[in-house]
Amino acid sequence: MSQPSKIDNLWSGAPPTHEDRKAPPTDTAMDIKAKPNPLLKNIPSQTIKQAWFIMAHLVLEKGAKTLNIMTHDGAMTYTMAVLNPDIEFIGIHQSEEVIEISKKKYQSPNLSFIKHKIQENFMPLGSFDAIINSFNLHEIYSENSCNEKSVIETLERQFALLKKDGYIYTQGYNMYPEDEYVLMEMPDEKSKSNNIEDLSEIELLILYSESARPRENDSYKGFYLEELPARFPRTRLFRLPAKWAYEFILRKDNRSSWKEELYKEYSFLSCPNFSRIIRGFGAKLLYTAPHWNEDILKNHYNKKMRLFKEDGESMGSPETSFILLAQKTEERHSLTLQERKPSKAENSALRITAMRNEHDSSIVDIVSRDMHITEILPYRITSDNKLHVFIHEGIPRCLANTIPRKGPNIDGKQWSGHMTETFAIPQEIIENLDKDHFRSTMDFSQNYLGLKPEMGTLFENGPGFFPAPNCIDEHIDTLYLKVKAPKKSISPKIILEDASGFSTNGRIREINAQQILNAISVGLIPTSRLEIQILGLYEKLGLPYQAWASSPLSLQTESPKETTKLQEIISKLAADDNRFKDIKGTTGQIKTMQSVFVDEGQNNGGIMGLASKEKDFILNEESSMNTAVVLPLTRSINGEVMAGIVEEYLPIPQRYKGNGYTISCPSFPLPVEIKNFDMARKYIADKFEVPVDCVARMGESYFSHIGVTPQRIYPFAVSQGGAKGWMKAGRTHGTTTYAPLYGLYRLLYLDNDYSFMKIVAMSYNACLGQNSDMSASLSFSEKHADRKSSFMGMTDVSTPASNSNKKDYNYDQ
Repeated sequence: MSQPSKIDNLWSGAPPTHEDRKAPPTDTAMDIKAKPNPLLKNIPSQTIKQAWFIMAHLVLEKGAKTLNIMTHDGAMTYTMAVLNPDIEFIGIHQSEEVIEISKKKYQSPNLSFIKHKIQENFMPLGSFDAIINSFNLHEIYSENSCNEKSVIETLERQFALLKKDGYIYTQGYNMYPEDEYVLMEMPDEKSKSNNIEDLSEIELLILYSESARPRENDSYKGFYLEELPARFPRTRLFRLPAKWAYEFILRKDNRSSWKEELYKEYSFLSCPNFSRIIRGFGAKLLYTAPHWNEDILKNHYNKKMRLFKEDGESMGSPETSFILLAQKTEERHSLTLQERKPSKAENSALRITAMRNEHDSSIVDIVSRDMHITEILPYRITSDNKLHVFIHEGIPRCLANTIPRKGPNIDGKQWSGHMTETFAIPQEIIENLDKDHFRSTMDFSQNYLGLKPEMGTLFENGPGFFPAPNCIDEHIDTLYLKVKAPKKSISPKIILEDASGFSTNGRIREINAQQILNAISVGLIPTSRLEIQILGLYEKLGLPYQAWASSPLSLQTESPKETTKLQEIISKLAADDNRFKDIKGTTGQIKTMQSVFVDEGQNNGGIMGLASKEKDFILNEESSMNTAVVLPLTRSINGEVMAGIVEEYLPIPQRYKGNGYTISCPSFPLPVEIKNFDMARKYIADKFEVPVDCVARMGESYFSHIGVTPQRIYPFAVSQGGAKGWMKAGRTHGTTTYAPLYGLYRLLYLDNDYSFMKIVAMSYNACLGQNSDMSASLSFSEKHADRKSSFMGMTDVSTPASNSNKKDYNYDQ
């Protein structure tokens, strides 16, 4: 049996370092071995990844002006400029020496550096489309005697410098409450010497507890640290404030800069406190999220220590940073959509019926609504061969902010409730469209899209979707249309009932399609459908796109016992099968809910209600709102990546095409007791009977159908054998069969469950560069590298081609 090949984590690599000093580990490092863009050949790969990660959260238009608040030299600002040549970047620092060095080392036509303090009048107010705070606010806080006011004043000034609708991106270290105590357990290792570099982590913790936060008065130094009886031999257990446990984890491996960094406090405000401050400026808090950098956790935390609450409950892995994206908004404009209270309305727009499977007598509930839509994605190709798409940004989706029910918010993400989607058109309008004639196409496009099609172009078919083929009676078609660049801004022409009734209808924007894919990949846009629609368009046009892989798994080489060829799947999809029959009554599996949702905005420095709406949605009575979708992956003897699939018959596809045959991934609800990703991975590993190391996240969570349900999908992948080849012989993990991953990806245009197609697409891109026929070259430029690589990163995808018994504790468990 051959050695497993590595699918590297998107965020892998050592924490970033700088030539002059080391900083605490920033959170989006990676390790990529690929042919670099020549302009970035001297830039560390983790800096490139951090630059990409930041800009993936900023969906900016060509010519946008961005200010980066520098903490070190200009490498990060320069990298962002190289990766985004259509955007102007300005790096600002108060040190003349830093600025002069940056000007000499880093040069690009869209880049400049200026020496100023942010509070100085270096630029007219309202000058910037975006301002970036990347691990810099704790520096301001620490340099001003740990005064929160200095940070608040800095943020206030930054908002004044923003244009209307401009963005502030902030990434920093989350603060745990100082009055909250945790237990920290570590292996009892001996120090090699008394030098900082040679101290054991326990001795370093003790030293830190005596010297943290030095001030003019030495009596102020340190924090509370209590040693408790050990639970296991060769371990030690400490009780300390949660804040200082986190501070220690962040800095314990930066020994060379220990003394220089000692006066700083990395974590000084929690994400909720930051959010409160930002809202005080009247800004729309588009997105907040904790972030877990798997590589930082691997190198600094995993198997080195464990954190517990005082009652002994495991806390899981600590978040390594938080992300906050805010937008400058005028008064009386929508800031947030929230569920306020249950509705007293008696009638629901959602209907529940049932169908029986005549083959096994099982009964399923089906939810329907009087809404059938087609989604249209207008596009144009620029003079430099870039794909631009027109999207509906800021469309109200209040179900993003329902009150938590049936399970916690596992990844802690929160949105304002304003989402990004395609153009949604009622099906009855589409039925009156003569798609074979240009005049009909032009009239439709101008009346319903506000755009003019390219001369002679007609609508093109895109992927079809069943949002929830097991229970939601909807099928969504996609149409593409090539259009001309508009001469002025356009407003949405149609707002469907499920998004109407609020103070905003959103706006139409022309955006580079790659930027949308990037925003989806980092979780800013929590959708799967838009991603598949854009990927399908790239495939149709034969244009390259960049994909970031995200799967720290090793694939075991083996031969699955059950395999299916692509042609067999297509044949089954084309066959007739009408096993589901309508019946009276329901099983009670699905429950309709009705609530009042409010749209709030700022007025004279306060918050006021702008609109309210009663909204129906569904919940599953028998399971939580968190669903895991898991794709088993393995590698055949000939090197081909194989994906485990479930072949089943479901009622909704039968209603629309006379055949309920569907292929999907194994999926199941996560119990309400699952509170974090560590628990989720353990639960999935137990289900598949593999070690936890064989389970990995495959991207960010998303909503399954945000117009009908607040259900969230969490994608994972499972390697059959795992890093050590542990598995039960012949086990298929509950899947029916295995099929070539590349072949499944080629089903992009067939009607299917888009959760399945999303995870297949993500896995396909993660496997690019593997030593198989589906390999593609890696590059940080827009050209292909001239070699293959087994390391994952940004890939240019060419298309179409508590234990009471004392015993030794094993930290490798």
